[in-house]
Amino acid sequence: MKEKKSTMNHMYSAFKKKKGTTEGKNSVRPIRNIGWRYPPEAFVKINFDGAYNERQNQAASDILVRDEEGKVLLSYSKIHYEISAAFAAEAIACSEAIQIEVERKWQHIIIEGDSLAIIKRCNTKSQDRSMVGAYIYDIKQKIVGSNSIRFEHTLRSANGLAHLLASETLRRKEEVYLEKAVPEYAEERQRMKGMKKKVGGEESFKI
Repeated sequence: MKEKKSTMNHMYSAFKKKKGTTEGKNSVRPIRNIGWRYPPEAFVKINFDGAYNERQNQAASDILVRDEEGKVLLSYSKIHYEISAAFAAEAIACSEAIQIEVERKWQHIIIEGDSLAIIKRCNTKSQDRSMVGAYIYDIKQKIVGSNSIRFEHTLRSANGLAHLLASETLRRKEEVYLEKAVPEYAEERQRMKGMKKKVGGEESFKI
């Protein structure tokens, strides 16, 4: 009888353990709202984002460059026509980021965007045969021989300013090229959210 009871207790313990593990896997965990992070010392971080208007087949790419102190070095946006998909808009924006780096010749660069698919394609050595393959090839050709460029993925919450500039460029039909500055609407966003300044967050950019 004792042996039977011991076996039952063992089965019950195993069931509870398994149930607890299953509940842990299926439980809903809150997603952290991660903000923009400063690059390491001597690095420049280039955030990129693309916005897309399917009805007009137009896209806008935005590039936002900041240094190790969070100071804005450059904000740049451009409108592109006859674009077939939002995925292509992200690839174009990444390509624009690389072009800016090539022209400015910064020494240590982090290229950061919230499109995981694009970042993965830039980091892989194999040939990309997708619809954005030509853009990815162009990106890789521009950085041949360079060991100072890193491609990193971030969440949308950490790429909010670049996203704002891309979206507003497409909506307003106004391209941007500003040295050590951002458009007035981005500064207004800074003022509105600056009441609760977050260290290392998207609101902490400096001019």
